[in-house]
Amino acid sequence: MRFADLVAVSQQVGATSSRTAKRDAIAAFLRAVEAPEIEAAVGFLIAEPRQSRTGVGWATLAAAAPGHATEPSLTITDVDRTLDRLVETSGPGSVGARHDLLHALFVRATPVEDDFLRRLLSGGLRQGALAGVMTDAVATAAGVPTTAVRRAVMLTGDLRTTARLALTEGRPGLDRVGLTVLQPLSPMLAGTADDVAGAMSGRDDEPVVVEWKLDGARIQVHRDGAEVRIFTRNLNDITGRLPDVERIARALPATRFV
Repeated sequence: MRFADLVAVSQQVGATSSRTAKRDAIAAFLRAVEAPEIEAAVGFLIAEPRQSRTGVGWATLAAAAPGHATEPSLTITDVDRTLDRLVETSGPGSVGARHDLLHALFVRATPVEDDFLRRLLSGGLRQGALAGVMTDAVATAAGVPTTAVRRAVMLTGDLRTTARLALTEGRPGLDRVGLTVLQPLSPMLAGTADDVAGAMSGRDDEPVVVEWKLDGARIQVHRDGAEVRIFTRNLNDITGRLPDVERIARALPATRFV
C-alpha cells in the first residue's frame, strides 16, 4: 500500500476530536492494508515503529535532504525496510551509510510524507491515533469484540502483533493467545481525571478503593527454570540492572512464574 495513504489517514485522524470518527477512519484504512504490512502500518500510526529505536537523531534528520517528490511512490514496506536497515547498520562507515539510507528514503517522499517521517523518527508524531483509539479501530475493522483485542494486547504486550492476528485470523486467532513466561505483559494503567467527581462519574454505587501512591518503578519479573527476565512498564528488559531482584527471583521455591 502507498505510504501516502497512511499519511492521509493520519491527517484525517488528527483533524477531528471525535474518538468515533478517529476509530472509523483507521478501521476503514486497516481493512485495505495487506497482511504483510499490518504490523508496520499500525506501528507508524501509533508512533511506535516495529524497530523501536532506530538511532536516528535530530542532527541526522537535519542533514537529510527534504523530500520534494511531486507524486507518491513510497510504500509502507519501503519505509519499514529502510528502518530495518537503519537498525542493522553499525560499525565503521555506518554514519555515512545511514545518511545514504535516509537520503534515498526522503528523496522519494512528497512534502507531506517528509513531514510525517521526520515527526515519526524524532518522536514528535502526535496525531491522535494512539493505543486506545487503535485498539478500538482494530476491533471494528476485524469485526471482533474490543475486549478480545484488549486481552490479546495484554498477553502479547504488542498492539501491532495483535492487530495482525485480529485482521488475518479473527476471533480464533485472538483466543489462541495465552500467557507466555518470559514474554512481557502489557501493564494495567490508571486513567486520569481532573477531580474526584470526575473520577467517580459513572460508577453509581460501585465500591471504591483509595491507595497511597508510592514513588518507585513498576516492574514485572518472569522466571522459567534458570532464566529470569525483568521488564519495565514500557516492556524494556532491565534484567542486568537489577541483580538484587534477579537474585530474589532465583531464590523463590517456584521455578516458573510471572
